Amino acid sequence: MILAIDMGNSNIVVGGIDSRIYFEERLTTDRNKTNLEYAISIKNILEIHGIEVSSIEGTIISSVVPPLNNTLTTAIKKITGKTPLLVGSGMKTGLNIIMDNPKTTGSDMIVDAVAALKEYPAPLIIIDMGTATTMSVIDPAGNYIGGGILPGLKISLDTLSSRTAQLPQISLESPG
Repeated sequence: MILAIDMGNSNIVVGGIDSRIYFEERLTTDRNKTNLEYAISIKNILEIHGIEVSSIEGTIISSVVPPLNNTLTTAIKKITGKTPLLVGSGMKTGLNIIMDNPKTTGSDMIVDAVAALKEYPAPLIIIDMGTATTMSVIDPAGNYIGGGILPGLKISLDTLSSRTAQLPQISLESPG
């Protein structure tokens, strides 16, 4: 099994995968947490799902929070004894990034594109709605040709309601 971690600005998604998904859980991204605190949280997730640390063959992190990369890497190494791979534009993913500076492509957008191409035929437009809303474009040949980053829905809603006199704050939570 691979321990896969997607570190976003608001949440860290931790999952156990191989040919299937064994579990998926969320932690709050907190720049003040230590590597030990993250290690305890991740170890607890593994225990809750009955996953033996010895069954983890490798680990990988996709991160858009560079200040926490070392903290999370150290936490995972404490638990598994393995140094995780860190997704980036130089990693061999099979994705051809056709841009002037491929290193500017966020790891979240790379992972989204690789996953989308595994499930759907090109061309594609991929939209990922998180703290930021990202859009990626895959051409008919399966090449990543660009993308954009916009404020996320919650940030946009918070800003709009705080800066306008008649628009109230509303919840984006599901009513049931």
